Amino acid sequence: MQAPVVANNLLYERGVQIDKAIYNGYGSCPLTVERGKVILAEFGYGGKILNSMPTWVLDGTKPSRLAWYLKEKLLPPIYWEGMLKGREWLAKPETQHINRW
Repeated sequence: MQAPVVANNLLYERGVQIDKAIYNGYGSCPLTVERGKVILAEFGYGGKILNSMPTWVLDGTKPSRLAWYLKEKLLPPIYWEGMLKGREWLAKPETQHINRW
């Protein structure tokens, strides 16, 4: 979530973007609670829960096998082959129009 905010704000400072992005403090932490079950905790500033998926798909307050599968199989290639190479298609920052004058 941080990289798109930084990229947007660099473009804003150069006058390319008209809106400034706001970082909401998003963080994600896969907590292994037993073999085959993980709680995918997603939160922002002040501990506010910020789910990236509907809770009927993945509830970040309960251990699940789906979260384990995401942690083991899906998230590593997204991280190593996407995010670290500058490809972030899952996160779009919130923006705010700020009058420069």
